[in-house]
Amino acid sequence: MTDRPPPQTLPRTQADVQTELAQSALRRGDALLAAGDPKAAMPWLERAGRIAPEDDTVALSLALALLALGDAKATASFESLSRRHDVREVWLGLATARNRLGDATGAAAALARSLSGHRLVDSDAILAVSDGIAERAGAAGWCGLCRDGAVLARAVPEEGGGVRISADGVACGAHKPPSTALLIAVTRDGRHLLGSPIDARAIRRTEGFVAASAGGIAGWAWHPGDAGRNPVLTVAPSHPGAPASLLVASDTSMAVPRPLSRPRRFVVPAADLAGFDGLIAIRGENGRELAGSPLDPGLEIRAAVAAATMVARARPALGPPRPGPVPWLPTPAGLAGPAAAAPRRPSRRVAVVVPIYRGLAVTAACLDAVLATVPRGTTVIVVDDASPEPALVAWLDGLAAGGRIQLVRHPRNRGFPAAANAGLRAAAALPGGPDAVLLNSDTVTAPGWLHTLRAAVHAAADIGTAAPLSNDATILSYPDPAKPGPPPTGAELHGLAALAARVHGAASVDIPTSVGFCMYIRRECLLATGLLRQDVFAQGYGEENDFCVRARHLGWRHVAAPGAYVAHLGGHSFGDAAAHLTARNLDVLEALHPGYRAMIDEWLAADPLAPTRRALDAARWAEHRTTASVVLVTHDGGGGVERAVRARCADLRSQRLRPIVLRPVVDRSLSPDALRRRYLPGLCMVGDGADRAFPNLRFRLPDEFDALAALLRAEQPQWLEVHHLLGLDHAVVGLAAALGVPYEIRVHDYAWICPRINLVGTAHRYCGEPDVAACAPCVADAGSELEEDIAPAALRARSATDMARARRVVVPSQDAASRLLRYFPAIRPAVLPHEADDDLPPPRPLPPTPRRVGVIGAIGIPKGYDVLLACARDAAARNLALSFIVVGHTTDDERLLATGRVFVTGAYEEKDVAAVIRQQDLHLAWLPSVWPETWCYALGQALQAGLGAVAFDIGAQAERIRGTGRGWLLPLGLSIASINNALLALRTIAGDECARPLGNNQSAVNYSEISNA
Repeated sequence: MTDRPPPQTLPRTQADVQTELAQSALRRGDALLAAGDPKAAMPWLERAGRIAPEDDTVALSLALALLALGDAKATASFESLSRRHDVREVWLGLATARNRLGDATGAAAALARSLSGHRLVDSDAILAVSDGIAERAGAAGWCGLCRDGAVLARAVPEEGGGVRISADGVACGAHKPPSTALLIAVTRDGRHLLGSPIDARAIRRTEGFVAASAGGIAGWAWHPGDAGRNPVLTVAPSHPGAPASLLVASDTSMAVPRPLSRPRRFVVPAADLAGFDGLIAIRGENGRELAGSPLDPGLEIRAAVAAATMVARARPALGPPRPGPVPWLPTPAGLAGPAAAAPRRPSRRVAVVVPIYRGLAVTAACLDAVLATVPRGTTVIVVDDASPEPALVAWLDGLAAGGRIQLVRHPRNRGFPAAANAGLRAAAALPGGPDAVLLNSDTVTAPGWLHTLRAAVHAAADIGTAAPLSNDATILSYPDPAKPGPPPTGAELHGLAALAARVHGAASVDIPTSVGFCMYIRRECLLATGLLRQDVFAQGYGEENDFCVRARHLGWRHVAAPGAYVAHLGGHSFGDAAAHLTARNLDVLEALHPGYRAMIDEWLAADPLAPTRRALDAARWAEHRTTASVVLVTHDGGGGVERAVRARCADLRSQRLRPIVLRPVVDRSLSPDALRRRYLPGLCMVGDGADRAFPNLRFRLPDEFDALAALLRAEQPQWLEVHHLLGLDHAVVGLAAALGVPYEIRVHDYAWICPRINLVGTAHRYCGEPDVAACAPCVADAGSELEEDIAPAALRARSATDMARARRVVVPSQDAASRLLRYFPAIRPAVLPHEADDDLPPPRPLPPTPRRVGVIGAIGIPKGYDVLLACARDAAARNLALSFIVVGHTTDDERLLATGRVFVTGAYEEKDVAAVIRQQDLHLAWLPSVWPETWCYALGQALQAGLGAVAFDIGAQAERIRGTGRGWLLPLGLSIASINNALLALRTIAGDECARPLGNNQSAVNYSEISNA
């Protein structure tokens, strides 16, 4: 017996790390908030918010903390949350916040939303707040539905007429309406109380998801209107009249499907389903099936047994084999049968099928656009899948009565595949035998879309389906298939659709599967392939992919029609369950058609649509053309280089010059923390300024050098600026000569002389710039940060040539100029600081201990992470009156936080840095950077905050502190204990005057005393 290899674990991605950091900070903040200390909770919650700015769970905790502190900003926070979430705590928080601001009407409206759609929480605080809000708003009172089903009605003031309660229009003699009531009206003297009518149906509504698991069932459920209650579910065969059993979902230990949801997990083992056979339905208390239901948990096992039995009977172990083919189940996704053949009828009539369920505004936008853009004679078939929205139902009835649509209505909700099938069946039965288009109700079409799709399908006899480009259409997304974008609207949509039609016309590109948000289906393909499978895909996702694979087996091709563009809202079909249902159905799809994922991945890697996306990007690019431009070459690593490039772009625009930024293409297929090479080799992307709005304008150098030069030449470039070459082929420097313009080099670090970029060697500190012979082993041991294989000597020789040919070399500091001159004595660097240090606010006086020391920026090894960690540990070990606040983030926040002497705020937006620094109540700033920086934006931020700065006596940071007199300099290599001693011993020179730099006879600190302390 051989030993098994150890299990493989996937490396944590940067996203995983950030999530863990955010959750850790959130737990600490929530614990302090629950303990009644919102002031102490705020820094942790703000840190969580900076790390995870899109996490609304963090946003709610922040809003609650602001509310507890009496901060007026709580109102805006709750209002923002209320636009995204219908959650009781959000509405109650908003009501309380508005009430404190004196907004009686707004407070009453928020309170009413909480009461009408959510179960009432019985607490004295809520009773008192609700009474006060109702009285200030002049309301007749307020009401809510209690956990026991009774209505609590409080009249405000108590004098006056009595309260009347009716359920679904029928008066109730008691305060406990029937449990089946849908709408409960509570009035007093003919006026509704706040919260009336109570939507009992919404309060009882169940959201959930279910999937087959090891022959059993697993899933989750919750009541959005009654989040604290465990859902009671019904498990029964899907055919009517069959016996059922009840299931209580109570396990809360699961990842939430979306922020602010509170699902309960449940599991039904296979043994508990022994009496069931075939499809099983799992329903909530309102009788509606959960997403993923019905399902057959025994299907896979029975199919496997049946397949094995069939093969055994066809080829038995004893006796002769039976004649005939052996069934091959399941069917591989990539199989394509003999080419189908159908007559080409480019003028054939079309029926557009639109299944709908909810969302009047979205559906109206879709149907209005369809009716305005389809040719005469087109039938629009709308399938109402038992919509729960009366206004939407009435609107559809009006369209049908006016003859504008053909309406099919289901008596109960059956899910997207069933609704689509009803529409497709109706389309197939129409006189004249039209083609069909399956269209989502959250799409918006533009003129010409249907003509283009029809032309694409009828361009060949074997094309079965066609689909357009869209902002959110998986493999057909434009401009970036890896990142769905917001839907264009109005003139923007029409302009983009017209541009796509002009650039691509009726061209088509083969794709492995169509995309169901907008799928044109040739009639012959539909009749041959059959309808969508509604037996295995439940409410939907993946059914159109299965259809396309089956059609492929029958010889039909699928194409993209890049000349058509349809906007798609996307992601609004199944609420909380969408992600789980998608994952489940993709697993079903892979089981039905093994190799499906691999087929899609292979097509994505080849990316046959790249040329069409590039052509469309090029057309959009030309629309932005101005009279003249400047080309800037840089990396895509963020930091100070990105900030400088963005500032440079703004400066050029102010001169009426179009800044064109060339940068490498980031490899998004790999985990960021697993990368040494971050970029796709040789690829260069073109941007209008520093944005990335044209991701398909990418060129592989040197192979596509001429094509890139041709694109740039049309923009009349005046000169080229090389800011950084990291990740780029060096051929990009030759663009200046190809364009016939001069170029200049703008230096931001030492990538021109050191493959390590920042002169930090194996010891994690400044290397001292030894002879080039010593650089080679350093790079061999510590590794190169450049994304090319080049030795230090060769790098410097190439850089000398580049700088000699440049019209000028620009550096931000005299220190950087002096260092470059050691290697390139023939140049005459121009010193142009990134910021002015002559307009600083008055310095803040330095108070006595304890000291709060700020460390600003993204702190990695070159920026002094190791020094900071050692100082924090020393401060803890010696119990010094010293703490460190990182205004930003670090290579490893958790090790710093574990010392108990460091707090890390989390990354900040550039526009917020001054406010974030002020919030930390810092006494001084420390720049522990261990390399000679060419500039230091963090120092500028500290000085603008009025802080004195401490840094090592090296690089531009030391040059600027000397020049401003706003800080102190420490010898590089000072012991950790001595650094901490210095931070505690620093004193303001005189009164409110700023501190002077340490050095010569001006030292405010005696280093011999510090070292011996």
